Amino acid sequence: MQIQLLGPVRVLRGGVHIDIPTAGRRAVLGLLGLASGRAVSRAELIDALWHEDPPHTAVNVIQTHVKHLRKLLEPDRPKRAPSSLLPSVGDGYGLRTAGCDIDVVSFRTGVNRAAAARRAGDHTQALTLFDTALGLWRAAAPLSDVPALAAHPSALALVEERFAALAAKGETLLAAGAADEAVALFEQVAHARPLDESALARLIRGYEAAGRRAAAVSTYHEVRRRLADELGIGPGPDLVSAYHALLAEEGAGPRTPRARRWRVPATLPGDVADFVGREQELARLGRVLLGAPGTAVPIAVVSGTAGVGKTALALHWSHLARTRFPDGQLHVDLRGYDPQQPLSGGDALARLLSALGLPAHEVPLETADRVTRYRTEVSGRRILIVLDNASSVDQVRPLLPGTGSCAVVVTSRDTLGELVARHGARRLDLDLLPLGDSLDLLRRLIGERIDTEPGVAEALAAQCVGLPLALRVAAELAATLRTTPLPYLVSELADRRRRLDMLDSVGSPVSAVFSWSYQHLPAAAARTFRLLGLQFGPHISPAASAALTGRSPEDARAALTLLTRAHLVHPAGPDRYGMHDLLRAYATELAHADVTPADQAGARRRLVDYYLHTAHTAGAMLDHRDPIELPPAAPGVPAAAFADRDSALRWFASEHQTLLAAVDSAPDTHVGYLARTVSAYLEQRGHWPDWVSTQLAALAAAQRLGDRPGIAAAHLELGRAHARMGRYAEADRLLGRAVSLFEELGDPLGQAHGHNNLTLVFERQLDLPRALEHATLALAKYRAAGNRVGEARALNNMGWCHTRLGRYAEAAAHCERALARQREIGDRSGESATLDTLGFVHHNVGRHRQAIGCYERARDLYRECGDRFNEASLLTHLGDTARAAGEPGTAGEAWRNARDILTELGHTATADEVAAKLAALGAAAVRPADGAAPRPRRPA
Repeated sequence: MQIQLLGPVRVLRGGVHIDIPTAGRRAVLGLLGLASGRAVSRAELIDALWHEDPPHTAVNVIQTHVKHLRKLLEPDRPKRAPSSLLPSVGDGYGLRTAGCDIDVVSFRTGVNRAAAARRAGDHTQALTLFDTALGLWRAAAPLSDVPALAAHPSALALVEERFAALAAKGETLLAAGAADEAVALFEQVAHARPLDESALARLIRGYEAAGRRAAAVSTYHEVRRRLADELGIGPGPDLVSAYHALLAEEGAGPRTPRARRWRVPATLPGDVADFVGREQELARLGRVLLGAPGTAVPIAVVSGTAGVGKTALALHWSHLARTRFPDGQLHVDLRGYDPQQPLSGGDALARLLSALGLPAHEVPLETADRVTRYRTEVSGRRILIVLDNASSVDQVRPLLPGTGSCAVVVTSRDTLGELVARHGARRLDLDLLPLGDSLDLLRRLIGERIDTEPGVAEALAAQCVGLPLALRVAAELAATLRTTPLPYLVSELADRRRRLDMLDSVGSPVSAVFSWSYQHLPAAAARTFRLLGLQFGPHISPAASAALTGRSPEDARAALTLLTRAHLVHPAGPDRYGMHDLLRAYATELAHADVTPADQAGARRRLVDYYLHTAHTAGAMLDHRDPIELPPAAPGVPAAAFADRDSALRWFASEHQTLLAAVDSAPDTHVGYLARTVSAYLEQRGHWPDWVSTQLAALAAAQRLGDRPGIAAAHLELGRAHARMGRYAEADRLLGRAVSLFEELGDPLGQAHGHNNLTLVFERQLDLPRALEHATLALAKYRAAGNRVGEARALNNMGWCHTRLGRYAEAAAHCERALARQREIGDRSGESATLDTLGFVHHNVGRHRQAIGCYERARDLYRECGDRFNEASLLTHLGDTARAAGEPGTAGEAWRNARDILTELGHTATADEVAAKLAALGAAAVRPADGAAPRPRRPA
């Protein structure tokens, strides 16, 4: 007879399941089993079942439970014969283990044998024994279908034994050199026990052993804050010891991470054409940044007035010196003087981390954690960092590396004196171009006309006051108006001084040059230039420009082409146009001076509508989300269409930063709509911090409007985002609040979404009974709302929970029902996820061929949908099952494809986990496949 208590209470005789119908009888059997052969008195049983409030019939109830258990478990026992399995002992009962296979006993025996093998240094045998013992657990807690015993001391002690065994297995993996596998195990325990300092200290040590030092540092600081916020205490000795060991290791010198392949960044913009002069300044930069190496970070601050060529100098020197920085070159435009959207330190760090190869979903949420991760990533590497257009020291300080191997160039209109005083920066004040260099630049740009009229050329150079930007704008106009004599152009420029009064806020002596060039634009291009001062974000596309101006896309493109030729805008990527911040300020002033408030409002409304409706169309290509009823677009907004999912993703990627700016700039009535339309993209591509920030903006806007449905929707999205990031306590709070709000609104669909996402929260914390409870509630609510997509996905989640509880027949039944609905309504993405679950079911009951069939069909569907990440996850499961089925060739092919996709998408840590599986194939002849199930995934 088998008695299984590590999960739901189950009894099997001869492999046949014996149903124990009531929780009270399962509780009595469980308590006797946990006693390990010791007799349990009636008083102990009564106290465990009813605590301080037993019924007056409690003794009789216990006797009845035991009587029925004896009948079920010993059907052949003669009447009135004493029970050999559940004998009476004094005033209580015992469970005799002779002839019984009790999983609790087997688990403890296996753990003891594993520990002995580990002490003997036989890591392979120890891991095998640990796997066998831990494989007996069918849920995260014993007696999981008897909630009344969840807090019983024997049950809690057994849970502690399980975590101790997991920890011991992880330490054995570390000793065996399998750091990546150990980290996966430590992460599982840490997620389940977010305040267990010993578990978190092991995770930090595991990260360090795997070469993931940044993750280790980030984990320590996150735990430190959590302990302070929730318990009001500081880290204990285990955590402090792990952190100090980490710092000591860091001080020993740089170490190449093993968990993620290093990407050599090369994000410098192109060098400036026709660069002239500045020989002394270039030499000074070389002395500051390429001098004798030391421990301090060499920093050069290039300061000067707008348009003087600070960026051009920094980029030209950087391209000349790039071979001196073999580990890469980083560039970020801080947009410090952009009148609309200066770049925050947190956003700049996110861009730098992305350029360094960090997947977006691994970028920390808090700015302080981003600083730590950034400095860890560049530590010990020879990297040039160009911080362009800074407005203050506060913008720059978080972006400074902590190692002298890097060099930093900062450009700013400000002298940034504090950076010099506190961080040892060297300042290079960039002066105006000398007359000779100004004439040389005009000669290169205009040609021989400069030499034929030297006096006029000198006057033109003087009017441009030695500013390279003004010289380039003037030269372009002179080259365009080839038949116009230069003296006439010089007199025209002098007449335009009247515009300076209007442009005082620009604060630039080149405004007259801009005015001169602007006045020679055709009317349509001039109007486009004015309205570009109202755009969101740093760049704009022709389609967005068409919406802004209310013109056709063809007319918008033609206007942008003219503006490019006049050097009033510049190409910033495929079908993207940007503006120098001084020109942006000039355009903004023109818009405020020459465009009526009504026309300004109309232009901004069209631009918001363009981004909203285009994002809605693109988002519909990514997932079966609930349809959103948008406000109608204003007249003049071009309609968007996407051929396939890939084109939608490309649009989102190109407009990512602009969409974030649009959320910040849109009127409150549109913020929630925008945030919801971009959420599918931000979720699927791992931009979870941006997902949080957009939804916080949506929540604030909804609260200002008193929009209760909007408040509920924002809570739901915020909860989903925090769940994705493993912040389960916060996700639980937000999703619980969302469910309550939707209940108040009488919205069953919103309630269903909340419960479905709470399934994820509790499943990831291994609280499977609560996860199943929420999946069941989600199913009921989806049915009440008539939402068939959600109904099918809830059925799949119920199947997954049953799978994790070891109820494979129930799991398969739910999955088959989900598949039928998904195929009927055409939910290909949902069908793929359900086939993945069904494959997991087949694997766990040993039907490897059926599992492979499910995985292969799911793989094909993911490819059809263009869902690359889930395809990679699915291929990983396929490889696991193929290996267990004795098909190493199929396993290797699946894992290689999964690794390549994950690497392509930037999920390098996960890619390396798959690579470790590939490496382990070489040892298959020594250590045969153990049939372990694929790593559990999150519910859909």
